[in-house]
Amino acid sequence: MKQAAAIKRASRQARNAMYELDAQSAADLLLIYEQAAAEVRGRLSHFADAAQMVPAHQLQLLLRQIEAVIDDLGAQRDQLLATSIDQAAALGVRPFTAQGVLAVGGSEAVLESAAASRIHEQAVRFVMEFTQADGLTLSDRLWRLDRGAKEALTRAIGQAVVQGQSAASAAQQFIMRGERIPAEVAARVARGRVPALATAVDLLTNSSTGGYAQAERVMRTEINRAHGEAFMAAGEGTPGFAGWRYLLSPRHPAPDICDLLATQNLHGLGDGVYPSREATPWPAHPNTLSFLEIVFLDEITDADRAGKETALQALARLAPEIRAGALGQTKAAYFDQGLLRTGMIRAPLYAVEQRLERQGKL
Repeated sequence: MKQAAAIKRASRQARNAMYELDAQSAADLLLIYEQAAAEVRGRLSHFADAAQMVPAHQLQLLLRQIEAVIDDLGAQRDQLLATSIDQAAALGVRPFTAQGVLAVGGSEAVLESAAASRIHEQAVRFVMEFTQADGLTLSDRLWRLDRGAKEALTRAIGQAVVQGQSAASAAQQFIMRGERIPAEVAARVARGRVPALATAVDLLTNSSTGGYAQAERVMRTEINRAHGEAFMAAGEGTPGFAGWRYLLSPRHPAPDICDLLATQNLHGLGDGVYPSREATPWPAHPNTLSFLEIVFLDEITDADRAGKETALQALARLAPEIRAGALGQTKAAYFDQGLLRTGMIRAPLYAVEQRLERQGKL
């Protein structure tokens, strides 16, 4: 089917564009956080006295200015995120439009431009308004990021300044008595000086635990969500549609629940294929790198239909190390003991253990 083949090619092209969008968005986000960190360091230098310390009477003004820097950072980040979400949704719809299929040698589009625009807008709105399991929307999550950054940074700098000033006064008393300054007092003085205070600003840019790392996680999650929601909404009306295949990213870092979702054949449609958006367990977790692929009826084989299985049977097919990654070591051990049930696969470990305890199996 020529139309199906063109959609497949256009979908691969869109996924490749998503990899590029993800990388560029992360780079742009890092730049925003690095510029904010440089601004905070500049404010520290501006308030420093001859001893490279922030005078106590200037501390509150400094902390207010730091909060203003983070407010500006948040505004820039939110604009970047909104733009990236919009681009991701456009890429989700693109394989089903004339623009998408013509770019890969096809000739027949599934969607007219008006329908494509509507789906694009709906996907963006869905992401912006989506409430996750913890009850937070995207705007709630971003607000908490900024509040956390403000609290962490102002607390670290404020405490270091106050303790440094106190230690400096104590050091002066030791000097006046002709005594040696204790090492712990000298260390507190050093931590209160601007060069040491500047290291606290790494709280913004640390790529593992800092504000940037948390914002990147949110950005990747929501960009991917926008792409997937638009892709599925655009594609389910395609002639010959059979389902959505859960695809592991080439950058999939380590075994996790996605390995099971991309492997199980719950519907007799093939490994990792689900018949509708409602049946598709995507995204499996925040910061996911996984994508979806459209599957057509003529791709479903007799072997796929005959291979229909339960999730527990699919788990049994996985290599032990992959199963442990998908379930976690403890739940994998329960599986090996025959204690795990289907409803426990994605349940938190504490809930699984509570259930097993009630059943007298632990």
